[in-house]
Amino acid sequence: MVTADDILGACASYENQIRAMTAGNVRDFVAGVDVQVPVVGGRSVRYVNLDNAATTPPFLPILDCACGFFDWYASVHRGRGFKSQLATHVYEKCRRAVADFIGADLSCHAVIFTQNATHALNKLAARLAPRRDQVVITTLMEHHSNMLPWRKLGCGLEYARVRRDDGTLDLADLERTMNRAGTRLCAVTVTGASNVTGVLPPIRRIARMAHERGALVAVDATQLVPHRGLRRGDPQGPERADFAVFSAHKMHAPFGSGVLVGPRAVFEEGWPDISGGGTVNAVTMDDVFWAPPPEKEEAGTPNLFGAVALAWAIKAHVTMGMENLAEHERELTRRALQQLSSIEGLTLYGPRDPDVREERIGIITLNAERVSHARLAAVLGHEWGIGVRNGCFCAQPYVRELLGISDEQMRSVIGNLAAGDHSSVPGMVRVSLGTYNTAEEIDYLAQALRSILIHRPRAKGGLRPGRRPPGLRRESAHRRPGRLRAHLTRPKAARARRLAPPTHGPQRIRLGPSARRDGRWQRSAPDGAASRRAGSSVDRAADF
Repeated sequence: MVTADDILGACASYENQIRAMTAGNVRDFVAGVDVQVPVVGGRSVRYVNLDNAATTPPFLPILDCACGFFDWYASVHRGRGFKSQLATHVYEKCRRAVADFIGADLSCHAVIFTQNATHALNKLAARLAPRRDQVVITTLMEHHSNMLPWRKLGCGLEYARVRRDDGTLDLADLERTMNRAGTRLCAVTVTGASNVTGVLPPIRRIARMAHERGALVAVDATQLVPHRGLRRGDPQGPERADFAVFSAHKMHAPFGSGVLVGPRAVFEEGWPDISGGGTVNAVTMDDVFWAPPPEKEEAGTPNLFGAVALAWAIKAHVTMGMENLAEHERELTRRALQQLSSIEGLTLYGPRDPDVREERIGIITLNAERVSHARLAAVLGHEWGIGVRNGCFCAQPYVRELLGISDEQMRSVIGNLAAGDHSSVPGMVRVSLGTYNTAEEIDYLAQALRSILIHRPRAKGGLRPGRRPPGLRRESAHRRPGRLRAHLTRPKAARARRLAPPTHGPQRIRLGPSARRDGRWQRSAPDGAASRRAGSSVDRAADF
């Protein structure tokens, strides 16, 4: 007879794949690293993804595990059938995996699965619901998701400033802001790592300052967790993080899931922000008896595959070693800063020390002389096959501060935006590194930027919405699953090809414009030759 242990034992093959992952070979286990994308001139180049702060490509063992579990999928909780019981068992194991990862005790903490970190922060703000006479303090470096949910509550909201020269948090100003709030201070909510500059605020020190004043502390760990992890600390300790949120898709886990962790007692009283199926023990015509948290906060059918993907992603990161991944990232960040800071015409923002003596994560923002951020990002994508992000990265107040935009300039920008004109929107280009990026990709980015600044992009126009990039064929919907399966089942050796072939002679053969024609590697043309020949479209749209 088949038992739950038999089914879970079948996952051993996926676990063996994850156990084989290291910081040195992780690229072999990432989906899509060898995908060729069309660029101007009808050529194709291997895509270089340097937009990992937005989202990360999934780990292949996670996809394999999810596909293997499809046959056993059923609704979580209350079902009496075997599949439903199994699904519930797996779902709760995923919850324990998250708790272990961040050091939460399920006897006193609730690990709540959400749609993503934005959903988690909105849920947290609604749950704390400070009174109008109370104050919440956050910082200017926050993502909009850690600003806007607090604004709508009607309570006092104060912002600690940042230093414009390096983007770091002004701790003296934070302390002054706390002192002004006095006994009205309810909570301090701060990012664990900036999605604009890679700055790591000293969250332990901030937590101590807040707890000394009787306030709760929330950490938006969305960018922090994939790079450094997070331990909540002693539940009674002065440096603890009372609440933490993060998203699975930043950790190579697909299917849309996030996490909110906090003291169970906070979620036991009152109505949840979303009520309905799965949140109650009993309902009468006059009253409602809520289920205990976390079920009370997880209305509707849970996202089982999102939880499974997150749990396996956590296991992969722990197996590879968070410090090993951090050291790999430091090496890439050091290499990137050393090369980019030497390129004339580039301006870097945030910490710029090429020796990376101050701890940070691998996010670098920049601008180029006489090339707008939107144009630069589009040329990198359309001419070189490099994926970056441009705009304000859902952190407009922070970017405005770093760029030194005055109130008068901002009013002009807002006026243009209101009129539908995005051409003058200020912003930056963001390069964000992932676990699987390589030194060769950093060199290729530097080569592309040098070429663009020397020869100037000749591309005109834009890749208009609804228009496919040149060379990208339309596929019927019924063909996509087969093509995906064919891609994922290719031999790993084929998926793990390196970015560039070995060097031959004095000229380096490289991937990029003019590097590959008719399936054969060619010696590179001088830097920028392809840019001079290019006649492509450039997208002006910014992530503002």
